[in-house]
Amino acid sequence: GKNVLLIFMATLRAPSGTKTADKANDNLIRPLFEGKIDVIGDIHGEAGALTTLLDRLGYDGFGRHADGRRLVFVGDLVDRGPNSVAVCDVVRGLVESGNAQMVLGNHELNLLLGKHKHGNHWFYGETEVIRKDQKQKSYQVLAPSEEWRKKTLDFFRSQPVILERKDVIVVHAAILPESLKALREWDDTKGKEGGAGSGVLGAYKHFADIAAKKIENLKEKGRKEGEEEEDEVKIQIELTAQNCNPIKVASSGTEERAAAKFFAGGKWRQVKRGKWWESYDKEPLVVVGHYWRRFAPPNPNIIKGFNPSGENPFAGHGDFSIVGGGGGGGGVFFFFFRVTAGQ
Repeated sequence: GKNVLLIFMATLRAPSGTKTADKANDNLIRPLFEGKIDVIGDIHGEAGALTTLLDRLGYDGFGRHADGRRLVFVGDLVDRGPNSVAVCDVVRGLVESGNAQMVLGNHELNLLLGKHKHGNHWFYGETEVIRKDQKQKSYQVLAPSEEWRKKTLDFFRSQPVILERKDVIVVHAAILPESLKALREWDDTKGKEGGAGSGVLGAYKHFADIAAKKIENLKEKGRKEGEEEEDEVKIQIELTAQNCNPIKVASSGTEERAAAKFFAGGKWRQVKRGKWWESYDKEPLVVVGHYWRRFAPPNPNIIKGFNPSGENPFAGHGDFSIVGGGGGGGGVFFFFFRVTAGQ
């Protein structure tokens, strides 16, 4: 078949005569490389695993391959792992040389937004405990200078959220028809005229402002209906904030109502990750990262609903199966592993 799926990457070759998808917008959507590509999943600072993988795939230090293959990264280059600095430098060099492409993940977006999150303190020159089951600070290479931080943010700011060609779409977390339409129609003039600015940050703020107006209407409705509707309003606010921002959808997925409250990420939740792929019935194959494809078995010692892993959204699917799709090569492929040392 035309799609060969391996553990850490998807090797794809465009069918004969395939042309690159029309260029929608340089800031948000760009044409994906033609020919054979190696798509690499979330790296998360594992510089050693990345360079080992590139060597095993047959790439040299310039990112060139004897067969003319090229690299595509699905985002989340950074955080959690020991050396995000080296990963950023390697990938930036490959992209700027024209031998690789990437899309932004939620972890790059967090840095662009200036957010301090678990796993990204290295960027701000701070140490932290990465594994929450351990008390000692984890070893991470820290960002070396303000100049390096600026160079890295400038690089991320110049990257798209979607890459596409006729037969393949690469996005970090999700696509929805309405969000894809909004991204195609985005023009920097919209952001500038509305005061949001240009590029991916301008688009993020523009869509966040639209969502905020909807949220304010929901809050007003909640004030009128009283405490009996308080939980429902909170759920609707969470869903609106995530699903009505196409940049959030692309970089961190969709959300949907949970059947019951559950505990994850240190708090009780009423919304869960949306299984957007179950309604995806288009032809292009969509390749994404972001999600864990395999979950740890539930801990029998943890009370019902208190499993930190939450629901496994891929239960019932094989480790390497393509889900959704309308046949003829479509569907969604999720990476089985993140790039992880020792895998």
